[in-house]
This record gives sequence, structure tokens and C-alpha cells, in this order.
Amino acid sequence: MLHRIKQVRLTVLILGMAACEPGEVTQVDPSESGTEIPSVPRVNRTALIVHAAVDSVDGALADSLGWRDGIPGAEIHVLRNGTASWVTRITNSAGTARFKNLLPGLYRVFGGRTLTEGEAKEAGSLARAFGDGRTIRIGGETELELTMLADRSGSLVISEIGRGTPPDWETNGSYLKGLYFEIYNNSHSTMFLDGKIFGAMFASGFREVARLPCAVSEQIRTDPAGIHVRWMLQFPGSGSEYAVPPGGARTVAVAAIDHTPVHPTLLDLTNADFEIGQTGSANNPAVPDMLDIGLAPFPVGVLVAVRDVFFLSDPVDVSSLPVLFRDPQGREYVRVPRDKLLDVMAVTLLWPDSDARAVPCLQMVHRDFDRYEGGFIEIGFGVDVQATVSLQRKVLRTGADGLRILQDANTSAVDFFVGGKTPGWIP
Repeated sequence: MLHRIKQVRLTVLILGMAACEPGEVTQVDPSESGTEIPSVPRVNRTALIVHAAVDSVDGALADSLGWRDGIPGAEIHVLRNGTASWVTRITNSAGTARFKNLLPGLYRVFGGRTLTEGEAKEAGSLARAFGDGRTIRIGGETELELTMLADRSGSLVISEIGRGTPPDWETNGSYLKGLYFEIYNNSHSTMFLDGKIFGAMFASGFREVARLPCAVSEQIRTDPAGIHVRWMLQFPGSGSEYAVPPGGARTVAVAAIDHTPVHPTLLDLTNADFEIGQTGSANNPAVPDMLDIGLAPFPVGVLVAVRDVFFLSDPVDVSSLPVLFRDPQGREYVRVPRDKLLDVMAVTLLWPDSDARAVPCLQMVHRDFDRYEGGFIEIGFGVDVQATVSLQRKVLRTGADGLRILQDANTSAVDFFVGGKTPGWIP
């Protein structure tokens, strides 16, 4: 569920470790080294100090936990762009974690914390989770404020996206019909999918390039009034035909057929609840079709896009939505208003600096909708592994009645994980 978010402190302070400014290259004088070797460049390193605090909207919860100085025991993850080695530290009693000997560069920094059973009981609360993150460039003294927001539940959410596809050379080309996504009822009441909309923003097109610099697309990437999208699928039904009970999951397949004859890593999706279909025709007449209502035909390959923003919303009349942005190629985007949005999920590929000919714009969507995108495909993540995985939302807690509540801290980086494919059920 989406909520208006207020700024609070997760302070990141980067301090230079050497006498000169961080990021400078210092020549080593051979006469001082005692050898006659040529001058060798030495890159100065930096220290990263992260302080985690609870968002002010959850101030009462923080007080009940005694977290007045910061969040203790939070996991803080740091990754330098162009590498595949995450460094993780745990915050101390004051909510601080330290990282030493970091090279200058672009870094992903995000963190999360889940209450233990004892902490939740002490606070008179159920299990809660917190999360936040930012992308920052280390190269000098830097101070950055982030937030950690507690989870919310009580809505339909995107619970899984089956991203894995077989290697192209094993299927005579890209095979996308085996893709799917899943919607979960994260509330205690029966909800209906009728008329709900699932779509994508086309965020992969927002890069620092001459024809569309990030400064131009920023107006829609950071709009707090809603998200701007091109591709939309609508669930069929007139209002009360497609019920989802509390804790129920519904699968939308590109093609609701048995895909195992094509490749052993694929699934039998014959029992999917809905079908996107290809070129407007269904592959399984027994499965209801999704309605393509976007400004351009829905590209099923977006489900494995290296970078995009997905959303789920209540029904809207697309023809009435304002077009506030057209890119240089004339592609239009309509804005789905924030009061209609049920869930937003941002996904990105961890891309190396050495191949940054078109650097992605850092902020993909306003932080009220997703505080930090998930970096799910790391460098060196082999195609043999990719073929068998999906992105899954974490289970936060299970009630006495067996109902599973999934984590929804509006932070994809901490809410989702890479796991095996489980369409239609929650592992």
C-alpha cells in the first residue's frame, strides 16, 4: 500500500582517508620508496559511515522500541558499480555502520531491519520491517540523508515476477512465452481483480543520452502526483467476478500452456488464472484474457527488462488520463494518479561503469512510490541460473490463522529476493 512519506535521517557521511582529497591520484616518489621503480599511481580510498534512523511517520513505533538514537542491528549493504561483491555491515546500538577502504565511484547503498518476535511483543506490535536506500557517488566528503520506513499491508501487491528465460541458443531464439507475474491479496478481506491494471513505465529508456537527457525525463521520474506509463494490461470482469481471498495468489501467464516441452527449466502454466496472449490471441481458450489498454501494445519482454517500474492500480479510464510528457521520438506517457496506485515495484540491472555509454538516470520513480529499486541481476549472474529464478516478495509474518503477510516497505531492494519459480503459491 502506498503512503505519503516524510523525510527523516539515514545519514551517509563519506570521509577522505588520505591527506589529499579522496579520488585524487598521488605519484609515489621512487627516492622516498627506496627503490628505482617507475612512479606508481596510488588511488586514495574513503570511509563510509552510515547512520540508520526510523522515518518520522513511525516515530511512535521507534519510541516504543527505544530506538531514539538510530536503528540497531540493521543490515546495510554497499556495492560499488561495476563489481559483484556486496559488502554488508550491521549497525551498532546507535544505528551506525562503518565501511573502510572504499574506492571512489558510484555506489548502491541500502539497508533493512525486521523486528524479532521479542521486539515486536515488547512494542505491542506485530512483526514489522524497515527499508530504504540510495545511489551515491563517492569522491569527496559527502553527506546524504535517507529514510527507513516501516512496512504497510492491506492491499493487493505484486508478489512475484517470473523473470527466468532459457538461453537463446537452447531455444533457437528468445523464448518469452513462459514468463508470468503474480498478484497477492495482502489483506484480511476478500478483494477483486476486476478492472485492476498492471503496467510498466518504460524506464529502461531513461538514460543520460543527448536525445533525452536525465534532466528532461526528471519531470516524470520524480512526479509525486503519480507515475507516467505507456504499457497497461487490465484484468477482465465487471466488478465481482474474480475474487481473491485473503492470502490468495493469482498468476498471469504470457501463455497459459505447458512450456516444459520447449525447455526443462520452463513451467507448466496450464493452470494460470489469466493469460496475456500473443498478438491479441489466447493460447489457452479456457483461461481468461487480459485486456491490452496501453498507449502501445504490451511487450511481454518487459518482464525481463534490465530496468523498469511496474505498477498495480485500481481501475482508471485511460482515455481520461493526462498526457504530460512526450519523448523526442513522440512516445506518449499518461499519468496514473497516486490515489489509484496499489503497488509499485522498481527493478534495475547492476551495470558496470566501464560499459556506461548511456548511464541510467538514477531516480526511476518518486520515493513515495518506491524508495529504492532492487538490483537483482548481478555481474556474473550466469544464464543457467537466470533461467530458473523469479523475483519474489518476502514473507514478513504468518498469523495464527496461517495467513501470510508479505513485506511491503515500499523499498523493492529489501522487499524482494531472487528465488525459485513458484507461480500461484507463496513459499
